[in-house]
Amino acid sequence: MKDGYKVKICGTTSVEDALLAGHEGADFVGVVVETEFSKRSLSIERAAEIFYASPLPTVALVYQMKEERIHYLIEKLKPYAIQFLSQEDYDVVRRLKSAYPNIYLWQSIHLPCAGNEFDLEKVKGTVEGYMQAGIDMLLYDTAAVVEGVKKFGGTGMVSDWSLIRRLMNEVRHKIPVLLAGGINPDNVEEALDSVKPYGVDLCSGVEACTGKKDPDKVKVLIKKVRNKTGV
Repeated sequence: MKDGYKVKICGTTSVEDALLAGHEGADFVGVVVETEFSKRSLSIERAAEIFYASPLPTVALVYQMKEERIHYLIEKLKPYAIQFLSQEDYDVVRRLKSAYPNIYLWQSIHLPCAGNEFDLEKVKGTVEGYMQAGIDMLLYDTAAVVEGVKKFGGTGMVSDWSLIRRLMNEVRHKIPVLLAGGINPDNVEEALDSVKPYGVDLCSGVEACTGKKDPDKVKVLIKKVRNKTGV
């Protein structure tokens, strides 16, 4: 992997878009698997095509997936990482970490859209609990109601970056953090300056339409990220 900020291109629905991400210099690809609220969600069988062909470390995103189904997913897809969109039980994290020590476990922490309050102390406790359980990466993302459906990620909306930075300072994160939620080529530099995360994770911000990436947006975004770090 490259030095500097990392880029994860998420909501990937085709081999073509996985290859695009690799060609333009992304660090990770994300595929949403069997997640009802997401229009970008794929079955395990359809996702396998992307996982087998992807040139990048590929992450499977799941939401409230039963533990035995996660075992099947891991055996079928052999992902680089599992990313939990739902607030996964700490004991499940520990069991999976023990069973699959070579697979990374990532946890999304969903915050409300910027301008909406949330319980900072509660979130801090949740984050600390996941670090103790063995989560390898945290992702701060935005949860919102879109077209009448509550979505945990893929909303195209930003959270309060100053509060995320405060969270990172007060919890003293011992693991990397990816910033997600409404990141796009126009605001990615501001996002990096405001939060100083390990990297950014984005989906709708580089799409031509839902589930289809825009090559020009991907190229511009990654170039801006690399320019921030001289890579």
